Amino acid sequence: MTDVRIKDGDAVVDSTGNYEIISDMDALFQRAQICIGARLGGFIYDRETGSDIRSIDAESDLAKENAELIINEALAQFEDTRAVVLEYGEVIKLTITIGGESRNTEVHLYGNI
Repeated sequence: MTDVRIKDGDAVVDSTGNYEIISDMDALFQRAQICIGARLGGFIYDRETGSDIRSIDAESDLAKENAELIINEALAQFEDTRAVVLEYGEVIKLTITIGGESRNTEVHLYGNI
């Protein structure tokens, strides 16, 4: 799998003006991050991509647990992929595991993509 690197919601361009390409595990982890941060139904080419994470009340005592449930529901479409939410707020801090590889990351909530 290959993809264009996304940073802060924008495609990354290298010094020659070409899009920076990522592949293999980097692309899979980026795909998971985009799925978590994108609004469910907001991707015009695949209305099943995204999460309903914005429905969670951040002030709730169970916000972190509810976020983890919603995130893992969104990631269920990807083989052998899961997440553990470490912190839920304006930015979601989590550990994503794909296959046997885990990475700590932050996900920012995007709108439609």
